[in-house]
Amino acid sequence: MPMPGKLPLASALLVVFLAACAGQQPKTPAAASWEEHSARLRELTHWTAEGKIALRSAKQSESASMRWLQEGAVSRLILSGPLGVAATSFYSDGRSLVIRQGEDVTTWDLQSETAILERETGWDLPLLALPYWIKGMPAPDLDVQGSEPGPDPALLHMLRQDGWEIQYESYADYGRLTLPTRLQLRHNDSTLRLVIRDWQVTPD
Repeated sequence: MPMPGKLPLASALLVVFLAACAGQQPKTPAAASWEEHSARLRELTHWTAEGKIALRSAKQSESASMRWLQEGAVSRLILSGPLGVAATSFYSDGRSLVIRQGEDVTTWDLQSETAILERETGWDLPLLALPYWIKGMPAPDLDVQGSEPGPDPALLHMLRQDGWEIQYESYADYGRLTLPTRLQLRHNDSTLRLVIRDWQVTPD
């Protein structure tokens, strides 16, 4: 169980994984259609995203710099700033979430303890869907309630999935991929903003 003093940190953590900087302007996408673009995103399983994250609910408002590394099903996150003091890092393999802050280690079972995380932290964020949403695509195992293309039909402007609404505000090209640089996620009274300064993509 998490230490009482670490709850704000744990909540920030969850939001982040749920796994990611401003100044980039949208560019012409490399893909010609949504089908082609989404196929490229499915192939992208190894990447690094660096930027900023801001979390807001009726009870709290926090922000931090972030570095998110995705290696297949494994997510690694490093926070700095208000949420990332004391060498905080996070690790998830899609089944569990490990939070390390100094010598303190907390482990969450993502399959069975989601309700506990919501009750203890106040954040009801879908950790398993975020590695897909941050790339600009729906999570494969969840029903899509709605979606809207942007001015370019190859890119999503809005996605509704699992009770969340994701707004994609800008994109930029990284090699043969066009990836989000600004997005906002909303569910009930929770809002998550991600501003991604840089993507580093590894061909699989």
